[in-house]
Amino acid sequence: KLTGGHVHICHISTRDAVDLVRWGKAKGIKVTCEVTPHHFTLTEKELLGYDTNCKMNPPLRTADDVQAMKEGLKDGTIDCIATDHAPHARDEKFQEFDLAPFGITGLQTMVPLTLNLVREGVINENDFARLCSYAPAQLLRQKGRGVIEEGAMADIAVIDPDKEYVFDAKLNKSKSTNSPFMGKTLKGLCVLTFKNGKEVYKADI
Repeated sequence: KLTGGHVHICHISTRDAVDLVRWGKAKGIKVTCEVTPHHFTLTEKELLGYDTNCKMNPPLRTADDVQAMKEGLKDGTIDCIATDHAPHARDEKFQEFDLAPFGITGLQTMVPLTLNLVREGVINENDFARLCSYAPAQLLRQKGRGVIEEGAMADIAVIDPDKEYVFDAKLNKSKSTNSPFMGKTLKGLCVLTFKNGKEVYKADI
């Protein structure tokens, strides 16, 4: 606060952290933060099976912490959603839990997991676009990105919110499979992506 500097907190995951950021904003401190989809979706109970695909940093937290993430997104304390996409080779994760590296893939599961918040009434469709696109671009001072308007970069993702599918190796576009959502039924899919106005991705389902 004394310097007027801006601090951004990555991968917020606990109620105490959300409360601290909320307090800081109320005091006029330039503080922003982000949360990952897995931290507002999964709890520490996923770790009971010692699945290395559930090992991440920060770790999965309590159900109360997950609820705090949703509250922070709803009241604007949390500024954006980030994937923390961290792919690993199979042999790195296929070992004892303590020896396996931290991290999971997150790019392909961001859309369906965040859409779950829309269905729950935590956020709305406009919030979805703001948290995943507009706000990150603003934080990184990327002029002409994160918006759809004349003169802006035509970086556009077309989403089918009702598309239901099993996220498996066939649909996975990453070379890595270290995701706790592998084999799970998800709802919501990015079907088309444009980069600078050029089509760079089209879903094949």
